[in-house]
Amino acid sequence: MNQIVLKKGVLRPEEQQKIANGFEAHSKQQFAPKYRKERLNWVVYSQGGVLVGVVTADILWDWMYLDELWVDSAIRNRGLGKKLIFQAEQYARENSMKGLWLWTQSWQAPAFYTRLGFEEFTRFPDFPAGYERIGFRKLL
Repeated sequence: MNQIVLKKGVLRPEEQQKIANGFEAHSKQQFAPKYRKERLNWVVYSQGGVLVGVVTADILWDWMYLDELWVDSAIRNRGLGKKLIFQAEQYARENSMKGLWLWTQSWQAPAFYTRLGFEEFTRFPDFPAGYERIGFRKLL
C-alpha cells in the first residue's frame, strides 16, 4: 500500500513538475482551456531606491488575481495604492482579461476596494477567529 507522508515547505522542483504535468494531461483529456499562469509585479521605489510599494498579480487563464498590495506606512493615504491597482487594471484591459479578483481581510481595507469599483463575491466568517476573509472581483 502507498504511504502518505507530510512534507512541510516547498516540494522539490521535479515533484512540482510531475504534479504540473499531471494536471496538464488531465486538463487535455477533459478539453479544458490551456492553463496560463504568469506573475506580474508593479513596484515603486523611492528616489533613494528603497521599495515603498508594490502590487503583485497572477494571470490565471483570462483573469487577473491581485495577490498582494502593499504601501509603506510612511506614505499611505496619498493615492499610491489606488495608482498601483489602476496600473494592474489597465494591463488587464489591454490584455483582454475578463476581470480582476482578490482576497482581503476584514482588518485590512475592504472599503478601499469597494471605492475602486470591486464587488464582494464571498465572505468567510471566523477566518481567522473573530475576523472575516473577503473575496472581491471587478468585471472588465
